[in-house]
Amino acid sequence: MLIINNNITDPWFNLAAEDYLFSNFNSGIFMIYVNSKSVIIGKHQNPVEEVNTRCLREENIPLIRRISGGGTVYHDEGNLNYTYIRNTPDGKQIDFNVSSMPLISFLADQGIKAYAGEKNEIRTEGMKISGNAEHIFRNRVLHHGTLLYSADLELMSRALATTKAHVRSRAVQSNRTRVCNLKGKIKGVDTISELKDRFLNHVSLLFKGSERYIPDKNDIKEINKIKREKFITWDWNYAWGPDYTFSKDFNIGMEKAHISMEVSRGIIRECKFSGPTSWKKVESLIPGTRHSFDDIARLMNENMLEADDDLVYNFII
Repeated sequence: MLIINNNITDPWFNLAAEDYLFSNFNSGIFMIYVNSKSVIIGKHQNPVEEVNTRCLREENIPLIRRISGGGTVYHDEGNLNYTYIRNTPDGKQIDFNVSSMPLISFLADQGIKAYAGEKNEIRTEGMKISGNAEHIFRNRVLHHGTLLYSADLELMSRALATTKAHVRSRAVQSNRTRVCNLKGKIKGVDTISELKDRFLNHVSLLFKGSERYIPDKNDIKEINKIKREKFITWDWNYAWGPDYTFSKDFNIGMEKAHISMEVSRGIIRECKFSGPTSWKKVESLIPGTRHSFDDIARLMNENMLEADDDLVYNFII
């Protein structure tokens, strides 16, 4: 088992690192890291259904798709992340009890009674403290999870607010539930760094014969390439999701309006609009445009449709 103490807080890099370590190493790996503010969605999710686009834009929070399934999670400097990569026998790839054991045993050592919930989350006293997901290829399993310590729960709630529009898709839906931080519940731990150090020490003792590994220059080069070509791209983070329909009622000035759109691979394919006559042309203008705030705002600007941010958001959330 290779144990990696990852001190990089770049969320694009860290998700790319998981991808790289999973695909290019044969050994078991346990990596612990902290991300800067970001929202991480599951591979089979639709961002439109999972996040508050307005909050993410205003708070400068990136949205990034990971390679595993499961639901959407919020990361910041008060949240600890771990990645557990292991090799398994045939037919035993999916076992969340085995995968979450290092975290649950660590928490038990710290006096926290934690247990697995119905949606593969980890709970204590009925509250969620860790979300978990897995990616499997042949006999290799990547399991990763979060651990809430001192995360900004108010910002998390706003960032993960669901859309006011009506959206239909076959996307995986997140499990909305009450969460809590662990700060103040573990003796002798006052910072996320101290929590990380304790977790690293626990894992080192848990996996006998394990060794610390520091990614070399070639590792870093290849991880940055994956970050650049995949995890930072709009095609991966937004267009990868399933097709969906989006519809919403709103007002333009004093007049009622309704928009309905068919979206495939992140591109608006069809649009139907009812409302002010001067806006009817959006039906022919919007198809072919990415379903994103910036693209729709630019299109409206270029075609002399006076729209402030509030109006543009009606086409997005």
